[in-house]
Amino acid sequence: MIREIVSGGIIGVGTYIPEEVRTNDFWDDINIYNLPKDKKVKIEGINERRVYPKDILPSDVEVIAGKNAIEDAELLPEDIDLVLVHSMIQDELVPGNASLVQYKLGLKNAGAWNIDTCCSSFVTMVALASNLIAMREFKNILIITSVIHSKLVDYSDYLSTYTGDGAGAVVVSQVPDDRGYIASSCNSHGHFHDAFTVKERMPYDEQVRVHFKKSPSLPLMTSNSKMMREVGRTSSDHMKNICETVLDKANLKGQDIDLFLSHQPCHWAHDVWRDSVNIPSENSYQSYSKYGNMASACIPINLYEARDLGMLKDGDNLLMTSSGAGVNHIALVTKWYSRK
Repeated sequence: MIREIVSGGIIGVGTYIPEEVRTNDFWDDINIYNLPKDKKVKIEGINERRVYPKDILPSDVEVIAGKNAIEDAELLPEDIDLVLVHSMIQDELVPGNASLVQYKLGLKNAGAWNIDTCCSSFVTMVALASNLIAMREFKNILIITSVIHSKLVDYSDYLSTYTGDGAGAVVVSQVPDDRGYIASSCNSHGHFHDAFTVKERMPYDEQVRVHFKKSPSLPLMTSNSKMMREVGRTSSDHMKNICETVLDKANLKGQDIDLFLSHQPCHWAHDVWRDSVNIPSENSYQSYSKYGNMASACIPINLYEARDLGMLKDGDNLLMTSSGAGVNHIALVTKWYSRK
């Protein structure tokens, strides 16, 4: 059976950015126990980050971001027929949050899938949703991603200074034939799997356990410093390769990209990745200095802000790219559709 393929694209964007602003002076009286030898300062390239309240659940922030995206798309909850959810930390170990978010949002006609490629999960879900729409499997797909780093970080760990909390969402639906998804490309380098993990361990500043006290061991973000350096060293080449591949598939060049958005794992990544494929600096947007590393929520939040700043017009070429722990990379090109 031959199906008519249609175009799938983003028609609505929503976010939930925490109100609490945590500035760098939070670490003034905290000893960092694993500061790299080549670092002369604790914190570089970031002034502040956002933090959710301690008692909030990941599904709570996902529901708020999702609700905002549905409203922005001018749809009703019953119009959504699939929700894709990525939670960097879930409400429970099992199951994932997708069905719970579907229930909380009142998406009575929607299926619910959990998707996880770590920090690259948002771009992965956009690629997946765009192709499902193209094949007419679904009509309106809600994508939600969240990160609550503050529940996982060891504040005596160097990496804690760069992390922030956030949640973002989009709705992907059918758009005019000359708009929407164009191409995507991805790869994986599993030998770096141990570079970034969450492991049960003691905080670095509590390495001596008192036998009559409760164990201070917690599930905490943990890095393999040797592998982490190698991931950083090779990231430019890997990202250049994946971006060149997707631009070639889209029959575009870097100069044809009107807006470049990326994951922002550190202060230099966005600019280096952008420059590797010759995208003009004025055609990119990042928010690292005020939000830090928000994992998979970086791109939808930056998409929302860039759109509100007038950086996206109907028909613009948008390139989104991300790395993810594991390690994996993905890049996607879509032609922006604006009804307004």
